[in-house]
Amino acid sequence: MRIEDLKLLEGFTIRQRGILERLFREIAGLDLSRYENLYVFALKAQQFYTALEDLFKEIARTFENRIEDPSRYHRELLVKMNTEAPGVRIAVISERTFRFLDRLRRFRHFIRHAYDYELDRDEIEKLQRLFKENFEALISDLNRFLEFVREASESDEV
Repeated sequence: MRIEDLKLLEGFTIRQRGILERLFREIAGLDLSRYENLYVFALKAQQFYTALEDLFKEIARTFENRIEDPSRYHRELLVKMNTEAPGVRIAVISERTFRFLDRLRRFRHFIRHAYDYELDRDEIEKLQRLFKENFEALISDLNRFLEFVREASESDEV
């Protein structure tokens, strides 16, 4: 693996982390008692997951992970990010973060395909709570992975 690839991944991770932090603040601060904010939440949650998935794709490309089943691409990518590749890379996300993101992935899929459906306020409020309960764990996971990338780019084994 080239040092340049790891440095690019480091920069991209920092960039995406900033986007995720901004989106989280917007999501966490939404007043869901206002009907229109349910739709703002849905859009922002979709943007959040997409930004994170873009980072996961870049990690997979950098470490040459392959996704075998295109029909299950999104789930398989998430599973790979929760899996350590011994001698290659650490797991990017913890089990706790995986469970949260899998729930968010399913929500994003629903939002993308359910164009004739009213949003459920209780479900949106529950997801907002999950964001608040799990965001710091996600950032901690990303910071741990970022440290791994930095160390790998500085080692003689690259």
